[in-house]
Amino acid sequence: MKKMHIAITAGLLLLPGLTVANDFSTVTRVQYVMDCMELNKGKMNEYESVHKCSCVADELSKSFTEREFEDANTGFQLRNMPGDRGAQFRDDKGVSTGIKLFKDVHADAYETCRIRR
Repeated sequence: MKKMHIAITAGLLLLPGLTVANDFSTVTRVQYVMDCMELNKGKMNEYESVHKCSCVADELSKSFTEREFEDANTGFQLRNMPGDRGAQFRDDKGVSTGIKLFKDVHADAYETCRIRR
């Protein structure tokens, strides 16, 4: 019984480390939530949009490290720039693969958090 209690305690001590492995900084989360709220303005009230956009940030943090998220989000936003400025985001295979993954995970997160597109 004592060994089982120690194993459970050790497992619980490890859980917080696992849950924050891909955690985003507060600034990254706040910026994403504010951008999401602006993007979805008029579709839901402010209270609802804070909670749903925070849910999306939580879902994204499950799939990406903060650095991966920032890189993919930047590529996603800048891929439509005209001419040479946007070419590196459209033409580079690694970047376009990351953007595709970001789009897929982002769409799933919107569905999970019940935000209509």
